[in-house]
Amino acid sequence: MSRSLYISIADWPVVLQLEGCDEKKWTRLTEYYAAFTVPIEPAAFGVRVQVVPGEAFIAPELGSTWQIRSTARNGRIEFESHYEKGWADWTTGQAELVMRPNADPENFLRVLYAWHCLDEGSLLVHAAGVIRNGRGYVFFGASHSGKTTISRFSLDHTVLSDDLVIVKKQGDKYRVLGVPFRGEMVEGPRTNAAADLCGLFALKKDGEHHVAELTQSEQVARLAACVPFVMSQPANIARVTDVCADLAARVPIRELYFRRDSGFWSVIDGLE
Repeated sequence: MSRSLYISIADWPVVLQLEGCDEKKWTRLTEYYAAFTVPIEPAAFGVRVQVVPGEAFIAPELGSTWQIRSTARNGRIEFESHYEKGWADWTTGQAELVMRPNADPENFLRVLYAWHCLDEGSLLVHAAGVIRNGRGYVFFGASHSGKTTISRFSLDHTVLSDDLVIVKKQGDKYRVLGVPFRGEMVEGPRTNAAADLCGLFALKKDGEHHVAELTQSEQVARLAACVPFVMSQPANIARVTDVCADLAARVPIRELYFRRDSGFWSVIDGLE
């Protein structure tokens, strides 16, 4: 049976055309992407998803990090992870993904949206995103830097994600947009929301809450280091750097030292 799931993240519609998807997986996918589901969109980027039994494409190794590999050439992206393998062609607006029964299209969608964002002069960032009092904030850093901790101490506000957010330029300002992707906070709601971006913070665990200023080059370098999936292509390094430089010129990027409580919000409030 073939089923189609139309989703839109950051106003870019994608249709997942699923083949070999059982009722249990279909129910899970429709619930997972519910906040991002849209009516049938004729202009949607089409992804044919085939669920096929078989061995892992990349054998998992005990204790190793999860592997997500992607390369691009002549408008075509090749993708491979442990239980998913596929491609996307920007010239035709079509893609194919083969995945094992225990797999999920999320990793493929992460890569797909990372490349799309860069083509649009935007960024998918390895970061937590929070909307507080109508203002958007991004907290970025490597794995274990504290993105999930920040998110859990922000549940009184709108948490966009504890792992990835989209930063998108609109006119002369940037906005932060939610995605359905999560990190450790799998129990968190998947919120489809957006707000003007008012601050970005590189995370640093500490015994006290305080903020440190960064030089312009540090701002750009620290943020660019948290742009996943696209930086393996040498040509993209300059593109990402340019977006980060423009963003740093429009929105403050600082380093946030924080401990495990919500007091960092008082420090952020004191900056405004």
